[in-house]
Amino acid sequence: MNLLKVIAAAVILSFIISIIGSIMAYTPYLDREPDVYYPTIVESFIYGVIYFTPVLIILSVGSFVVYSSLRKNRRLPKWVKVIVSLGVAIGLGIIISSALSEESQTNDIYLIPEGYEGDVFVFYNVKGAPEVEKEDGYEVHKINEKGYYATRTKDLDYGTVTDKYFYVNDKGHRTPIDHKCVSTFGTGGTTLEDNIDGTTLEDNIDITYTGFKLRKNNCSEVFSMEAQNEDGYVQMINDILKKYYNMEPQLF
Repeated sequence: MNLLKVIAAAVILSFIISIIGSIMAYTPYLDREPDVYYPTIVESFIYGVIYFTPVLIILSVGSFVVYSSLRKNRRLPKWVKVIVSLGVAIGLGIIISSALSEESQTNDIYLIPEGYEGDVFVFYNVKGAPEVEKEDGYEVHKINEKGYYATRTKDLDYGTVTDKYFYVNDKGHRTPIDHKCVSTFGTGGTTLEDNIDGTTLEDNIDITYTGFKLRKNNCSEVFSMEAQNEDGYVQMINDILKKYYNMEPQLF
């Protein structure tokens, strides 16, 4: 029962820290840079809970186990037991924090034809497509006029979203796109083992993708957080199958 109380206290403390941290980390609109993504208070709170809850639970359980073991030793003063337990908790905290601080980031740049709005997708593991180019630690995705980019790179990057979005004109000039104009779809995939006529493919097709809906006007934090329908996905996949695999449309 005591252990359950310790875990409950750790969860409550995580919520309190996350609430305070999300409020303190919030950046007012007037102080924001035009091409930098700033999370909302709700997003920061969720990230905080995800980060702090497991850490505090592990620390509290570790400290509880050590203190419970030391309680059997009657020769040690109570203050020594407390200090040793806290020392173990602090040591575990340093190790866990160091590991979590090395989490991966997405680091993607999306270059989108000027004036385009609608669904934008990047398809990975596409046979014969170009490799993703690098630019200052970011992977560059050059979206075509149909709203997608295909690459033979095996898979997308996962982790904290640090993506940048730009409109590009015919002279190559980039104009930053506000993150409030972007609503992400998440990730998905398409696997094909047979042709539409039932014949077996020589090599299976296993394409993964990520994407987002882009609008030019009426951008807002509400739009950026809303779930969106993936309207153009099927047409883009069929276009890729025809271009890179010489196949007739497989999805309808």
